[in-house]
Formats: sequence, C-alpha cells, structure tokens
Amino acid sequence: MIRKLIAVFSALCIYSGIFAQQNMTLYQMHDVTQSNFLNPSVAADCKWNVGFPVLGNFSFATGLPISYNDLGAGQEYIESDKILSTIKKKNIISSNINLNILTIGYRSGDLYYQFTMNEKVASKLMIPNTLVEFALKGNAPYLGKTISAGVALSLSYYREYGFNVAYDFGDNLWLGARAKLLFGRIGANSTNNTLSFYTDPNTYALDLTSDLFIHASAPGTMEIDPSDGTVSSYEPEFEVKHFLFNPVNVGGAIDLGVNKTLENGVKISASILNIGIIKWNTNTHQLYQKSTVHHAGATSGYGSWSDLTDELKSSINFNYTAGGAFSQWLSPEIMAGASYPVIDYMRAGLTGYAGISSAGIPWALTATALTDNTSHVFGALSYTVTNSSFVNIGAGLGVRLGPFNIHAMTDNLLAFFNPVAHKYTSFQFGINFIFGCGDGDSRKSSKYKSIPCPSFGHASSKGTTSIPCSSGK
Repeated sequence: MIRKLIAVFSALCIYSGIFAQQNMTLYQMHDVTQSNFLNPSVAADCKWNVGFPVLGNFSFATGLPISYNDLGAGQEYIESDKILSTIKKKNIISSNINLNILTIGYRSGDLYYQFTMNEKVASKLMIPNTLVEFALKGNAPYLGKTISAGVALSLSYYREYGFNVAYDFGDNLWLGARAKLLFGRIGANSTNNTLSFYTDPNTYALDLTSDLFIHASAPGTMEIDPSDGTVSSYEPEFEVKHFLFNPVNVGGAIDLGVNKTLENGVKISASILNIGIIKWNTNTHQLYQKSTVHHAGATSGYGSWSDLTDELKSSINFNYTAGGAFSQWLSPEIMAGASYPVIDYMRAGLTGYAGISSAGIPWALTATALTDNTSHVFGALSYTVTNSSFVNIGAGLGVRLGPFNIHAMTDNLLAFFNPVAHKYTSFQFGINFIFGCGDGDSRKSSKYKSIPCPSFGHASSKGTTSIPCSSGK
C-alpha cells in the first residue's frame, strides 16, 4: 500500500507540476537580458540583443508541500505523524516551464523595445490537509461527523507573443510595460470542488460524496462508455501545423514594472506579471461528477483501504459533455526587490514574490549577494525561503564572450545532488547574442563615460546622478 500511495503522490506532482515561483536569483541580476521577463522596466545595456532561437532561455521550477523522502520513500511504512506535521492547511503542488523561442531587443537612448515569443505551461493543484489526514488516519476519528475537503486545479499551456517598451523618465527612473497576445493549446480549470466524508457512529459505514466539475480544452477525442455515458479514455490528437501556429483560444495579458536607483546607490524595483485571461472555445470538454459511494465496514487507516479503493475505481467516473466555452484567468505574480552596494562591484539584495490564484498563494523571499557592473563575468549567490521549503541555496552565473551572453542559474543548488530530499527546485539556462556594446562590453560605450559612478545605474540622456565612489572605478 505504501508504494501505491507514493506512486499516486508522485504522479500528482508530475501532472500538476507545471507552475511555481519564477527564478528568484534572476530577478536582481539585471546584467542578464532575461531579467526583463520578470520586470519589463529593465532595459538591456547594449543596442541589440537577440535570444538564440529556442536556446535563448529555458526555465522550470517546481514546488511541493512535502519531499519525496518525507513521504516515506524506501521505507516499508510511512510515518503519518511526520507527514501531518509537515503539511499545511492548504498544500500546493506547483511549477512552471518556460521555453523562449525568440527574443529581439533594441535600445535607443532612453527607450528600450523588445519582442518575445515563448511557450508556457502553468498549473497548480491544491490539496487540503483534511484530505491527507483522512487518507492516513482513516475514518475512526470522525465518527458521526461529516468532513469536507475542497480541491482546486488550474492548468494552461499556451503560446505567448510579447511586445515590451521601457522608458527612462530621468533620475534613473525606468517604467516598462509588456503587452502579450496569447493562443491557448491545452487548458483545464476546476475550482470549489468538494469531497465529503461521513462515518456512521454505530456501523462505521462510510459515505463518500463527490461534487466535481472540470472545464477543459485539449485536441483529441473522449471515448465514452455506452453503458453509462461516462468517460472511459481519452485519445489525444497532434498535428505539426497546429503546434507551429495555433490561431485559436485567444487571450491577452500585460506585465508592468518599475525600477529606480536612488542617490545613495540603493536600487528598488517592483513588477506585476500575467494580468490577463484566455478564452477557451475550441476543442472544449466538460467533465462532471456528483455521486455518493457507500462503503460498509470499518476503515481504520491507509493499510485498510484496498476494498474501498476498488469500490471507488468502479463507482467514480466522470460524465461528459462536448463543447462549452470557458474563460481562464492567468495567475498573476507580484515581485519586488531592493539592493544596496556593500563593496566595489558587489551588492546585497532582498527579493519578495507572491502568486495569486484560486489554488492558493505561493510565496517566496530571497536574500541575494551579486556582482554589480562587472564587464565579462557576473554572478550571484542566494538563499530562498518558500511557503513549503526553508533551505534553498541558489547560484547564478553569466559570461560575456564577445557577442555571446551565456547564463545559468538555480534557486536550489542542493536539489540537483539529492532531488528526493528537497521540496523546491528551479533551473534556468540561455544563450543570447549582444551587439552595439563596444567590443562586447557595454561599460566601454560612450554613454557610460559621463556617469560619475557606473556601479549605480544605467546611463540616461536626461542627465547623470552624482554619487561618490572609489577612485578605482
């Protein structure tokens, strides 16, 4: 039974694991072009920057409420008390995947323009602690009681075309906005769904009531069992032309950002991302279920669930209706940060993150030490705390080799050496071309020569900020 529970939990992690925190280490690293993805007010230093097709940037991040080891991997028996003491009231399994297909950026003085094309997959699954507690302890603690557990699922896979404009309003104050046109490929939305359990105090008989409804959009055919009209299987369809260009399920979104360098060298910034919606009206499906399963006899814990599990498999099926357009809001994300120069070419910063969705509010807080205005090599070390994980040591590295700008980073370096022991994992990698920097180094270009202290901000044709700095700069 333990292996079955682990297998189910792992499957849920994989299925729903396509949306989580953005790369926290990247947010303060403005020397990396892709930091603009997290704050549209960040302008590239060089005149031109082009993301290497498909390799311009690839990132993923996953967040789990409990690690695979804590679940009981490799053990004959799971420690239910340990699991219940670890999980929260609302447990979010989340992650994201972003593949940058193309980036073209151009800077002209105080204006920065950027076009991007990305493939994005995002999802969240929220599981309440009452459902986990019931699965582990059985129904004995709930005699004569009805307990309800609400679950929520959000999934979206879409193509994103973005056009970004950032402008320097003077005094090192940059504002930016990115308008995004979206075309949905696969989507699912299920909120306020309820599972209820009632145990008879005399007979220990268990009634399980489900009230579930899922809107979905996916190319393919639902196979229906003619005997009861429920879904028996799903046959997906894939066509290359639909993947290359998908003109249906249209949506729109906007990102907003601001960053400013103060006279004392402090940099502050904030952004709100993914304010938008997708209208799913092609290849749509409706899956719903409202039923009660009656199980006679005691179920005292996870070791006694085999009979009940068999009943659930045979009794719980989704009814199906083709069609049914639906709208799905994206999950907005808010990020904010501040950093201060501590020594020459080095800054210390703090970054906060919060996601907003029906599945819950994941959050993260990151402390970062990073290089500042170095010419060819730049890096960062970070420590991140999330709503489910408190030990995440991150690192980022960027290298400029002439016109090539290469970067790689993670928010949890230790997870790559022992992934089953960690709840949070992220990774990002990309290759970009940069031109118009002056031999590949933007700090050598003429626009920087008039700045008294280049460690504290971008150049501005509207004037410079006089900030004391060491003679070595």
